[in-house]
Amino acid sequence: VFERLMVRFSRRRFAVVVTMGILALALRLATFPWNPVPTPGIHDEFSYLLQAKTFDAGRITNVTHPMWVHFESFHINMKPTYQSMYPVGQASFLVIGQALFNSPWAGVLISIVVMCSAITWMLQAWMPSYWALFGGLITVLRFAVFGHWINSYWGGAVAAIGGALLFGAMGRLKRDKNIVRNSLIFAAGLAILANTRPFEGFVFSLIPLGWMACWLYRQFQQTPPNAYKALACGLVVLIPVFSGMLYYNYRSTGNPLLLPYAVNHQTYHISKPFLWQQRYPFPDYNHFIMKKFYIFHELPDYLNIRQPGGLAKLTASKVHLYYDFFIWPLGIAFIPAVWFAAKSQRWRLPFLSALLVFLALLVQLWPPHGHYAAPATCVIVAFLVLIIRLARTVRIRDLGLGVGLSRGLIAASMVVGGLWYVGSALNVENLNPFIMRMPPDVDRARVVDHLEKTPGKHLIIVKTNYFSWPGFDWVYNEPDIDGSKIVWARDMGDRNQEVLDYFKDRQVWEINVDYRILRAYAPPPSAGPQFAAATDKNSTATLQSGTPSSQRIHAK
Repeated sequence: VFERLMVRFSRRRFAVVVTMGILALALRLATFPWNPVPTPGIHDEFSYLLQAKTFDAGRITNVTHPMWVHFESFHINMKPTYQSMYPVGQASFLVIGQALFNSPWAGVLISIVVMCSAITWMLQAWMPSYWALFGGLITVLRFAVFGHWINSYWGGAVAAIGGALLFGAMGRLKRDKNIVRNSLIFAAGLAILANTRPFEGFVFSLIPLGWMACWLYRQFQQTPPNAYKALACGLVVLIPVFSGMLYYNYRSTGNPLLLPYAVNHQTYHISKPFLWQQRYPFPDYNHFIMKKFYIFHELPDYLNIRQPGGLAKLTASKVHLYYDFFIWPLGIAFIPAVWFAAKSQRWRLPFLSALLVFLALLVQLWPPHGHYAAPATCVIVAFLVLIIRLARTVRIRDLGLGVGLSRGLIAASMVVGGLWYVGSALNVENLNPFIMRMPPDVDRARVVDHLEKTPGKHLIIVKTNYFSWPGFDWVYNEPDIDGSKIVWARDMGDRNQEVLDYFKDRQVWEINVDYRILRAYAPPPSAGPQFAAATDKNSTATLQSGTPSSQRIHAK
C-alpha cells in the first residue's frame, strides 16, 4: 500500500521536487534542540566566513592591514589583498543566509535544501518518477541531517547543486524539452561548478560539454533555431559569470588570470596539487605554527608517495573514504550497478563523468575529503537507486526474489541511517571520552562570547607551544580588523610591541591554545616598566567591569 501511494505521489513531479527540499529543512530543524547552529572550527570554515562577511559589507576584498604579519592565518591571503583564498560559490550562500536570517549557517541550510530538490529534479530526467522520488529520499536522509555538509561551513552542497543542474538539464535536452530553460540551467550548472570546485567541476563537465557540442552540431544541421537559442542562452549566463570571475581575480590579486587560491599556494604551501608535480621551495614563514602545519600536514604525503608502497596507501585511503562517505553500506551491490551503467547506452555518459572525477581525485596529492567529489553527487545517488532497481529484477529459477531483496536493502539502509542519526544526536561535538576537555572550536567561541559582553575593545595575543597541534587555529579576524571588537594576533615576542602600539586603545589579553586560559597580557621582560604599567591599568579596568579577579576563564 505504501509503495502504491508513493508511486501515485511521484507522478506529481514538481510537488516531489519541492517536497524533498521541505523534508530536508524539516528534518534538520527537528534536530535543532540538541544540534543547534554549528560552531566553526576548521581553517576552511573561517576562510569562507571571512569571504561571506566581506561580501556582506559590500566589498569584493579588503585592503591589506599595516600589521598584517601579526594576523596571518591558514587559507587566507594577506597580500596583495586581505581575503579568503577560495572561489566565491560557498560564500555566496553564506552571505544569503547572513542577509536574510542574520546567520551564515542559514545559507548552509538553504544550500542543502536546494541540493536535495536539484538532485531529485535531475533524477526525474534519467529514470522513472517513482525511482527519482526514492533517490530524493536517499539524498535527504544522507545529507540533510548529519555530516559536515550540513553541520559546518565547509561546503559540499553548492558544488552538488551545480552537478545536478548540469545533468538534469542535459537529460531534458536529450529529449528536446524546453530548449531555452534547460540551456539556461545547463549554463548555470557550469557557472556554479566553476565557482565551487573548479578542477573537479571541470573534469565532471567534460562529458556534458562534449555531448552539448555534438547536440549543437546536430541541431545546426537539422533545426538551426534550436541551436541558436541554446547557444545564446549559454552565452547570456556564462559571459557575465566568467567576466565577473576575471574581475574578482583582478581586484583580489591584480591579475585577471591569477586566482587567490594560486596566490595562497605560492605564498604558504609546500606541496603542489598533483602527484607528478615537484614541490615548492620552503617558504620563509613568519610563524612557527604555520610552518609546522604545512611541513607536517602536506609534506609527508609528498614524501610518502615517493617511497615504496606510499602511493598505494594514499590511493587506498581515498577509496576507503569515498566509499564510506557516499556508498556504504551498499558497497558490494554498487559494483553490479556500476557495471550495468557502463554497459547501458542511457547511463554511459553519467558513468563516464563519475569515473573521470574519481580518476581526478586519485591523481591529487591532497588527503581525501567528501566534498572534493561533490560535483558527482547526483550521479552517485543515481547509482545507489540503480542498486535497488537491479535488486528487484533478481530471480532464481522461477522464484522472483527481487522485491524482497530490494526491500531488505532499503530496510538495511534505513537502519544504518538511523544509527548515524542517533549517533549524531548523542555526540554532536564528537567528544572523546579519553580526552576530558572541550573541543578547541567550542573553547574559542566561549572566549569570543565572554569578550563580546565585556565593555571596550580587545586585543588577544595568541601563544602556541612547540608541540601545539595546528589542525585548529585561533587567529581569525573580521574583514574590518580595526573596527572589530576583538582582534586576534599571533605572539611574536619582542615584535608584539608594534601591534600593541597600534592598538593602544584596547584591553590586551593573552591565551595559550593548549591551556586555553584567557588572562591579562604579561609583557616580555624586555618590554620595560612603561608598558607594564599600562598593562596593570588595563587589568584594573577589567576587574572593575566584573571579570573574575583571577583574570582567567577556564575551559571546563
